[in-house]
Amino acid sequence: MPVFATAVLFVPLMLAQEEPVGVGPAPSPVAIAWEFEFKFLDPRRIDVQSPSGEVETYWYVVYSVTNTDRRAQRFFPLFEIVTEKLERFESDMGISPLVFEAIRERHRTTHPRLVHPNEAIGALLSGDDHTRESVAIWRQIPLNVNRFDLFVAGLSGETRAIANRAYDPSKPPTVIGPGKPPPEGPANLKEFTLRKTLRVPYTLSGSTLTRETLEPRRGTLQWVMR
Repeated sequence: MPVFATAVLFVPLMLAQEEPVGVGPAPSPVAIAWEFEFKFLDPRRIDVQSPSGEVETYWYVVYSVTNTDRRAQRFFPLFEIVTEKLERFESDMGISPLVFEAIRERHRTTHPRLVHPNEAIGALLSGDDHTRESVAIWRQIPLNVNRFDLFVAGLSGETRAIANRAYDPSKPPTVIGPGKPPPEGPANLKEFTLRKTLRVPYTLSGSTLTRETLEPRRGTLQWVMR
């Protein structure tokens, strides 16, 4: 039976082997900005045969999101998996329609309104009637580690600016934004903007030969500034 989780109900048990994420700015203990209600299934695998006959393995997370604010808010989620080896894998927006259709067919009963990740982006109106269902998908990532974290950004409007200790005032500051070319080399920023982000830790037991066939075990959901 699928295991659901929600970003507003912190019910899973803390795993004994979990480690703290470190010291740093923490989100406000009470909501100070809009925040979506986010429910999701734990990461799962699916094998899909390409038109060439090759079978490829994908990881994915099915989710639903609801805007509980009185005003419409833009929904632009960012999904990232970070392994214990600090390998980072962002979800793939250019996934083949064949992969999405295979996932939608698998979850047709529980998520009948599932839409492609590209269609999930945009203004999200308020209320349960406008709940959006979609999926984040990763292409053949090597999850043969003991632990990994799922980070989901774009669920809250809370942000915080912190000074960049590496900023060099003798050099021109880097300007990042629409229409600006990416910087060449390290960016010289006066400050960084942290966003309230959902962190979901997972563990995979067993040997490296069997981990990729096991279901990840979820730890305690946590809001972090990232």
